[in-house]
Amino acid sequence: MSLPLGFPEPQMVRAGDVDFSVHVAGPEDGLPLLMLHGWPELAFSWAPLVPALTKAGCRLYMPDIKGFGGSSKPTDVPEYHMEKIAQDYRALLDALDLEKAVVVGHDWGGAIAWPMSQRLADRCLGVASFCTPYPEIAPAPPLAIMKKRFGERFYIIQFQDEELPDRVFGGREEEFFPFIFRPGPPRETWGKLMPGVMALPDRFAESDGQYPDVVVPSEALPVYVEAYRKSGHKAPTMVYRAIDLHWEERKAFDPPITVPALMVTASRDLMLPPEASLGMEERIADLSRAEIDSGHWIMWEKPDECTDALLGWLKAKALL
Repeated sequence: MSLPLGFPEPQMVRAGDVDFSVHVAGPEDGLPLLMLHGWPELAFSWAPLVPALTKAGCRLYMPDIKGFGGSSKPTDVPEYHMEKIAQDYRALLDALDLEKAVVVGHDWGGAIAWPMSQRLADRCLGVASFCTPYPEIAPAPPLAIMKKRFGERFYIIQFQDEELPDRVFGGREEEFFPFIFRPGPPRETWGKLMPGVMALPDRFAESDGQYPDVVVPSEALPVYVEAYRKSGHKAPTMVYRAIDLHWEERKAFDPPITVPALMVTASRDLMLPPEASLGMEERIADLSRAEIDSGHWIMWEKPDECTDALLGWLKAKALL
């Protein structure tokens, strides 16, 4: 059965020691965009942006990132070091016969895109991130800061137990994805919601299964349900278990980002609010910005605004 929303079928690409499931769309001679999704998403999460980007002349390479979907799913934390991940994508660019590409990320894809632009500057035409900033390095290991700020029930702290995601979400995928793909709450409610809203496993376990405000169309949800039933939830959450290791790496290697960059913030993204991106200009010389009135699932909530922001930046930088 073909994928909904006209999304292209995947092809398997061997890149070094990783097999990537890659969806490709757009003219063969188009500007190459390497598009990296986040958790708990898949390459399919770019579907709302595909028509406008390909029409504008972009060639989209959309892999399930390592650990997700049809791509390799190692469960060893060292496989998720940023240096290892960057070399995985260097190998993928080689396998796709791409000398350079614009790297575009959302959520974890954005967290990967920024250090990729440092480690693979010779292969990056530019870097763009939806929602995920590249802030100043934390003064202490991030997990300790998160635990102090949000408590033991914060979902990232809970995810350090590698068996918990399958224990809580496994077998309940048809409920989980409508639960997670919800619009961002109005900013005036944030104070009342914190910190309990961050306890995702607890909230899901206690939920009644009624979610009338899902931002992903009903025909798209089965794509996620089927993929996570096959993959389980352990490998897709491995990136969270490498957070402190990423911090150690960044302490040792954190040069300024020199390629053209775009930061697109979402005004109602409670986890990654626009203010988390303050000060990025100090680390990125050529930084452009856009803000969209959206929650975290910005590609689903505001696809037209996302493509306008991305295409406007690509044209302004003479990349397109």
